[in-house]
Amino acid sequence: MSSRNLPGDEREALESFKRALQDEYGRKIEAMKERYEKEFSALIAARRIEVETKVQRIREKQAIEFEAELAMARQSAFRELRARVLSTIGETTDQLEERVAEQLTFLRTKPGLYGPVLNDLAREAMDALGAPKAVLRVAEGEAVLLGKDQRIAHIEEAADLTMGGVVALDSEGGTHLVDNSLKTRWERLKPMIVEDLSGRLAGLVSDVQEPLAELRLS
Repeated sequence: MSSRNLPGDEREALESFKRALQDEYGRKIEAMKERYEKEFSALIAARRIEVETKVQRIREKQAIEFEAELAMARQSAFRELRARVLSTIGETTDQLEERVAEQLTFLRTKPGLYGPVLNDLAREAMDALGAPKAVLRVAEGEAVLLGKDQRIAHIEEAADLTMGGVVALDSEGGTHLVDNSLKTRWERLKPMIVEDLSGRLAGLVSDVQEPLAELRLS
C-alpha cells in the first residue's frame, strides 16, 4: 500500500519513521566512518612507526658497516704508507751505502789521505785489543801504508777486507780479535741511520695498529 493512500496521521507517522530511520542510518554511517578513520589513522601510525623503526635499524646497521669499512680502509691506507716508508728507508740506506763505498774507494786511491786514516784505525784496534803484540790484517796492497808501532808483531794482507780498514788479533793465541774494518764500522753505523730515519718517519704511520718494530733492523 502506498503511503499516499494512508490517512493523514498514519502517513505522517510513516514519514516520521522513515526520517528517523534515515537519521539513525546516517548516524551509524557517520559513526562507522569516524571509527574507521580513527582505526585507519592508528593503523597508518603503527605502520609508520614500524617503517621508521626498520629504517632506523637499517641506518644504524649501515652506520656500523660504514665505520667498519672506513676503519679497514684507513688501516689499509696506513699499511700501504708504512710499506712505502719501509721501502724508502731501505732505498735510502742502500743509496747511502753505495755512496760510502764510492767515497772509500776514492779515498783509498789517495795514499796521502788514506794512510793516516788506516793508521788511526790500527791504533784504535790495538788499543781496544790491549795485547802487548798484535797481528794486523789489512786489505791487499795496504800493508805499506802502516807506520811503525812496537805493538805490531806481524802484518797480513787479506782479500776479504774489500772496504779497507784493520783487523787486530792477539799474536799469542789469536783468540782475541778487534774488527775495525771499514765494512764492519759501516755495518754498525747503518742500524743507527735506519733508526734515525725510522724515528723521523714513524709519525706518518703512527695510527697503524701493528707495532712499528719493523722499522728497526734486527
